Amino acid sequence: MRTAGFFRALPAPVLAALPARLKQVSHRVRSSQAQWFYDDPRLHFEAWWHANTGRLELGLHLEAAPATNQRIAAGLARQLLMIKARLGERVDLEPWDRGWVRLYETHPVEVFDAARVKVTAARIAELIGVIWPMCLELRKSDAKIRLAERE
Repeated sequence: MRTAGFFRALPAPVLAALPARLKQVSHRVRSSQAQWFYDDPRLHFEAWWHANTGRLELGLHLEAAPATNQRIAAGLARQLLMIKARLGERVDLEPWDRGWVRLYETHPVEVFDAARVKVTAARIAELIGVIWPMCLELRKSDAKIRLAERE
């Protein structure tokens, strides 16, 4: 299977694997990546093929305004031990280009096939199921703080 076909095949099994409360996810697909997001596409989960390293990146990308990204990232950093306990030690949280932040892991891939679609879709759904509810709580807390600062 070519990479474009692999990424086109991911959205349906990801959606099927998500719990009911998270099934309102939107997605977009490109030839070397697929993204899942809720209300703001700048805050999305992504499967991204790094052809130069032969690795598939899976994780949360915070690509909103740097201040928003940093507030969410700070909250995730406070919960990183719990996140790693639930998702494994391979996940890392790091600042990235243009004030972006990512919470991600990478996997070596030699072939894109139906088995890889199944494993990747399950993992993306697991990442969304663990991390997105935390992001929602962090965004609610952040909105309350900003509202209090205005008063």
